[in-house]
Amino acid sequence: MAPTSSALDALRAHALLYTDNEVRVEARSLTALSSHFLVNQRHLIDKILARYSAEYVVYRELMQNSDDAGAEAVEIVFETASPNNDEATPNLSTKITKVIFKNNGIDFRPEDWNRLKKIAEGNPDESKIGAFGVGFYSLFSICEEPFISSGQDCMAFYWKNDQLYAKQAPILEKEEQAKSWTTFLLDLREPMDMLNMDKFSSFLAQSLGFTGNLCDVTVYLDRHRLLNINKKIRESRPMTIPKTMDTTSPQKMFKLKSVDLQSVQMEVSRWTHEDHTTEKAFLRTASGNLDVKVSEKDAVEMERTTKKRPPSQTTLQLLYLGHDETGAPAGSKTVFKDLLPFPEQGRIFIGFPTHQTTGFCGHVAGRFIPTVERESLDFVDKTLQVWNHELLSIAGLLSRMIYEDELAQIGNLYNEIILSRPNSDAAVDESIARAIEMLEKCALSALKAFQLHPSTPSPLVGSYIDTYFFEMSTSGLSVLSSHGIMELNKVRIPDRAMSAFLENLPVLSTYVYLGSYDFMDKLEKAGRVQRISFRDVLEELNSRTLTATQMVAMLQWWMKAKYVVSDADTKAFFQTALVSSGNSARPLSTFKWFVTPAQGLVSMPLPPETLPHGITKEFKVPELLEISSVWQELSLHEWSMFIVKKPDFETAPEFAEKVLLVLSRGWSQVPEASQKAIVALLAIKKCIPTRHGMKIPKETYLKTVTLFTDLPVMTFNEQPVDKLLIAMGARQTVELELVFSRLVDVGSWDHMQLVKYLTSIRSTLTSDEFNGLRNMPIFPRTGQSQASSTPQPANRHIASALYTPTETHIGLGLSAIEWKGDWDEESDEALLLFELGLEKEPRLDDLLMLAAPPNKQAVREKALQYFLDNFQSLYSNQYDPKIEVAFLPTTNGSFQTPLGCFSNKNCSAMDFPVLQQDMKIHAALLRIEENPSSDVLLNKLLVSPPTSKAQAQQVFEYLRSIQGNFLPEQLTTLKTAKFIPLDGTLVDPQSCYFYKDDLPYRDLLTTIDFKPHANQFLKACGVKEEPSPIDLAQLVAHSPEKFLRHEGVSRYKSILRQIATQLDAIKANESLLEELKRSSFLLGEKRIYQEQDESPSSRGTIADGRQSAGFVRDELDENMGQIVRYKLDRAKNIYLVDDSVLQQIFAPFCAPMEELLESLYELLGSTPISKQVEDTYDPKGKLKKTDRSYGMQARVVERAPLLLNGHPASRLNFNLEWLTTKLKVLEVPEIQLHRKFLPTRVTKSEGTTACIVQDEKGVHYLLVTEQVDMDYFDIADSLAKLLLRKKKLNDSIWWSSLLSSTLENLKRKGFQVDRILNAKNATARIEAEKAATAAAGTSVTSPLSEGLGKDSAVWATHQKGAFTGNHASRPQTPTSPTIFIDKAKSAEHQRNLVQSLKSAILNCRRHGEQSVQCEPTESQVSETLTQLYCDSTPMQSLKIAGHAGDLDFYIHKNCNKDDIKTKENVKSLKRFAKLLVTLAKEVFGLKQESIHVMYDTEGPTIAFNRAGSLFFNWRFYVSLGHDESEGSTVKRIQGKQSVTARDEGLIYWFFTIAHELAHNFVTAHDSKHEYYMSSFCEQYLPALIAVMMAPSSKTAA
Repeated sequence: MAPTSSALDALRAHALLYTDNEVRVEARSLTALSSHFLVNQRHLIDKILARYSAEYVVYRELMQNSDDAGAEAVEIVFETASPNNDEATPNLSTKITKVIFKNNGIDFRPEDWNRLKKIAEGNPDESKIGAFGVGFYSLFSICEEPFISSGQDCMAFYWKNDQLYAKQAPILEKEEQAKSWTTFLLDLREPMDMLNMDKFSSFLAQSLGFTGNLCDVTVYLDRHRLLNINKKIRESRPMTIPKTMDTTSPQKMFKLKSVDLQSVQMEVSRWTHEDHTTEKAFLRTASGNLDVKVSEKDAVEMERTTKKRPPSQTTLQLLYLGHDETGAPAGSKTVFKDLLPFPEQGRIFIGFPTHQTTGFCGHVAGRFIPTVERESLDFVDKTLQVWNHELLSIAGLLSRMIYEDELAQIGNLYNEIILSRPNSDAAVDESIARAIEMLEKCALSALKAFQLHPSTPSPLVGSYIDTYFFEMSTSGLSVLSSHGIMELNKVRIPDRAMSAFLENLPVLSTYVYLGSYDFMDKLEKAGRVQRISFRDVLEELNSRTLTATQMVAMLQWWMKAKYVVSDADTKAFFQTALVSSGNSARPLSTFKWFVTPAQGLVSMPLPPETLPHGITKEFKVPELLEISSVWQELSLHEWSMFIVKKPDFETAPEFAEKVLLVLSRGWSQVPEASQKAIVALLAIKKCIPTRHGMKIPKETYLKTVTLFTDLPVMTFNEQPVDKLLIAMGARQTVELELVFSRLVDVGSWDHMQLVKYLTSIRSTLTSDEFNGLRNMPIFPRTGQSQASSTPQPANRHIASALYTPTETHIGLGLSAIEWKGDWDEESDEALLLFELGLEKEPRLDDLLMLAAPPNKQAVREKALQYFLDNFQSLYSNQYDPKIEVAFLPTTNGSFQTPLGCFSNKNCSAMDFPVLQQDMKIHAALLRIEENPSSDVLLNKLLVSPPTSKAQAQQVFEYLRSIQGNFLPEQLTTLKTAKFIPLDGTLVDPQSCYFYKDDLPYRDLLTTIDFKPHANQFLKACGVKEEPSPIDLAQLVAHSPEKFLRHEGVSRYKSILRQIATQLDAIKANESLLEELKRSSFLLGEKRIYQEQDESPSSRGTIADGRQSAGFVRDELDENMGQIVRYKLDRAKNIYLVDDSVLQQIFAPFCAPMEELLESLYELLGSTPISKQVEDTYDPKGKLKKTDRSYGMQARVVERAPLLLNGHPASRLNFNLEWLTTKLKVLEVPEIQLHRKFLPTRVTKSEGTTACIVQDEKGVHYLLVTEQVDMDYFDIADSLAKLLLRKKKLNDSIWWSSLLSSTLENLKRKGFQVDRILNAKNATARIEAEKAATAAAGTSVTSPLSEGLGKDSAVWATHQKGAFTGNHASRPQTPTSPTIFIDKAKSAEHQRNLVQSLKSAILNCRRHGEQSVQCEPTESQVSETLTQLYCDSTPMQSLKIAGHAGDLDFYIHKNCNKDDIKTKENVKSLKRFAKLLVTLAKEVFGLKQESIHVMYDTEGPTIAFNRAGSLFFNWRFYVSLGHDESEGSTVKRIQGKQSVTARDEGLIYWFFTIAHELAHNFVTAHDSKHEYYMSSFCEQYLPALIAVMMAPSSKTAA
């Protein structure tokens, strides 16, 4: 037994005290270096473990070492800090502090002890698994200082700083009993929970799968045994290698010599709950013995990588479940779930399992070469990839051999059970069926087990095995078929429809096929198996005659197969297929007819071309017709032509009766033409039996003729239908003329007697005779006087002209038949009269004519009431509301047709007739519409619109009530129709607006109000609540001066801004766009400086010198102390300010400097002022290359990525490569600039410090002057004109800053210098510039910038999104030497920047609208030339809620202002407003009305800039503590310094305002925005300090 933990601790203490044996562990991977240096071994081991971090890796490595050492058993002991040996059951919830691992393998040899002290020196024994020498160091993942004892020695590991040391010592004599066990003592780095024993047990069971020596593992917790796993291996049997197998790998590296099969039993005893349980598993292994042949070159390369040479022989093993084990329920073997692969994929074992799956249901173990972490195979190293590939090909071969062996065993059973039956054609009994079912399950299990799936993590493993599974054998894959085990290429895929008649063709077992459908589908696509072909069918049909049942099955299959078969094959099919007919067989092609039971012909003689009914009875008629276009149902006509030729038809009454009965049953379905043909056949045959013998039909009478006894009346036992007999010519009555002559004397007959006789012979009358009676005037009407008994033809009527003799009919004045005695509608006489046409009820037309004028009122009312009372029972089916009789009374006294009046009384507002009120209950019955149709209403409204407001209100209210009846296109028609009365005229809806007190521009609009209900209809027609931006555009374009005079310049600009938000809509509306271009509605402005002497006459002069009709007015700008002149004009006469210098020089009328308005002006035709100025440069003096020009060229090249950053290629004239390689810089003494304003031809000249020129070869030069101070603004402006297709002033200011500032200063201001330039070179340049600056004694660090530290939470809030995105280094750019010292920006640049900042402040404005709607945006911002990041702004939806102090106050649309504006909140809002006003007026010089206060309940919005209107969120003012104790709370900052909440708020909201003002230049949160925000902060920070230091501020605090 191995020593205890306490004994091992004592032994380790002895080793550590042992002197003169300290050895520092070597990192073997570094010994090849020529010079010695120390490695941080702790970090090295940590990095190894980072790649070697699989679960249970410690136990895997120790078990692998144990198996390599020949150990048969291992013990794993988990010890707790305070074990209680008296406990009867283990406490699995306790913490473990130590792990002891023991094996009974051979003792450590000296070389083993030496390898332990060297990292990355693998085991050179080619028969062992270890390769890289890092497995032992997995112990350090749980233990700091492991201790090992083996044989007579022990070794302790310990750390000195970050270096690992080991001490080896002999074991004292009293510990010699431990030498039979090699023991590892691992003190855990920190106590840990007991391992999950279910998972750990499964891991250990799986690990024993391929161990060659190790067969017993025991796990203890203190003294309690938790688990024991024991493996037993039965004696192996050799497998015969088939000759069809290729036993050599593709590159001849491996050759399979033999294969041994073994059965393995695994038994587990483990602690579960309060007892031990036992589980068993059975599996099989196949061991392939391989010869290895590796070239010397590859062997050397493998030894370099794996630290050992490849072996000359090796073994590849495969673990799988046989067909008799796969059916075992997996749920009963939870410990073995990872060991038993079926039905999941197996794994690659390299001694122990890796993460790599095999792709099929089997584990594969072999000398695969893994990556360092031993979890996947190495396919990266070229040599190792070949080795692994070759070994996987043998795995494919071995899996194929095992599969074939499994199928061979199944085949033997099949032959023994199925084929050995005495009568193989006999029906399958129950026992045989069970045996077949068992064999099919075994075959399917084998197929599923070796069916390849994509392997993980590398799909190459499964792909290689799959490929060689098929390619290493020359024979087809064995499968279970209907004829036993056969090669796959010799069987067919089963088809249920064809199996019923193809008994000789071998097909796959249906059970196997369906169970492996995906695999078979893959094999079919690969051409390894085929479906049953039409040729297969023909071969079967040619070999035998099908039974009737098989013929039915074949024809059922043919109904679907015929559509994919050629005409030639169809012909061959019908000629080959034979049908049994008696003792002979006939081809299908010889048949023409088939019969159905419904015809009654089945038992009758049939033509020889008729298919046997035993076959056709299984099909429906459409199916038989579909089978063959030749086949037809045997018609009675065809059968009649066959049957009348039988002699018995005219001689045997019984046979003739049968034939006529068959014909009579189907007679009604026989087509008329065929009926005539059959009658023609029968009419000449003596086929009717009578009292006087067989007669032809026309000589006979039906049985019903009894008037005379001497007639040849028929004597059928079962009477055929009269219709057939009559059609053949038989008589059913005696001639009517004869009857009249016998019963009535001429001139003395009574119509009552005639009715009685006709009633008696009604059934015998022919249709022609009865029709003659209908048209014969026989009957007198009631009240008709008769002078004598002699009937008078003039006084008689046909029956259809008379009504029944009822009191109602007589009362209505209708003509009723004269009748003697009581009238009985149920009598036979009455029924005959009704059949002759006698009317029972008044006809609808007659009745409605009686109900209409000019009949008397009493008759009208009686007729109308009768109509209504009997409508449902008599007239509902005849009644049509389109009737043209005006019989309905209306409220205006007229009578109308059903379509001429309506039931809704409100439609009288539009003069439509309304149904009389007492008739309204019948409106639905008579289908009287409630309202006129929408088309009628629309036409009425347009033709006869209302003339007064009162009438219009009634009409519109009525139309509102039925508004849903109108189609959208009808309402669209009304938008432009003039039907609304207003001050004596009619106006159209789209030009009107609803009147309300707060309607914008109310006095300038056409307003109406017809009360809310009527207004709703008008709103649907196009009347608007208020003008949209597009409406405003049209209104302003028509009357710009009117709007400007009424609204003033500020609100007129607001209108233009609203229009500018709809640029896309304006572009889409071509007519509106052209109208706006022609209209002089745009506001141009220019500032009048004192030095400008402009005569009044020049105020209206446009660009081309013609006088402009535009409206002109002057206003004083109090902030700037200047006169601003405004003029209304067309866009083409107003210029966009892209160069403020040109604006000052030439002073034309320009567009307001707002990006939103500039977009509108540009769309309508305004051009940049720079495009109207022609620049001419005149360099004076000699051009030369100097240090100054070289330095400037170096700086331009260096800053080129910064200059072009953020500019898309579509905006550039030249790219980065051109700028850094083609542009040259020269120095010149002086440069004169001549500017000509093209519209007025005025020219101005001045000196400049830089320009771009081009020589005759097309080379561009940047010229700079010799003056001492470099004016970077002129240089930047020149470069921007050359490089940018559309230059703006901000571009020049921006580039000036980029060129003049040091890289350190740019980086401090927030520029992404390291992301745009190469990080290493950028850092070097920054340090170089700092050194150069220091050497010159010039400080380039701005004290103002240093005062704005970016480490506060307040700043970070405003920078959201500005520093996001991935950093990316750029290729190194050569750095040219800088030979001049950077100084401050030029005065001109600073003036331009300050002027731009002031312009941005002046462009701020009051929002002035009732609501704020901002859609969320998301855009891609380029912070480098290649990297993008996402910049987003949230949605805003606000409404006006009054005032906060002196500022407009907006709240979220879902908020209630009464809930917000409590007494305390109002005070807080006023304090916030006061703080903002202080910053706006006293610090930034902002107009007070441009500041707005907002509030929402959630969201990230602190503030936002809406087209120059600034909004600030009161919620953040409160939540950040700026209003604590009304701003007087004192807060500690650094050291003993403190600040009040109000001062903290001033600082916070100062930066917030600067942030939002920067958005007047750029929208996105990029480095440009950061630049302008920093500039605002630097410019206005002194003013903030002054405000905070003012006594009033301190008093307020």
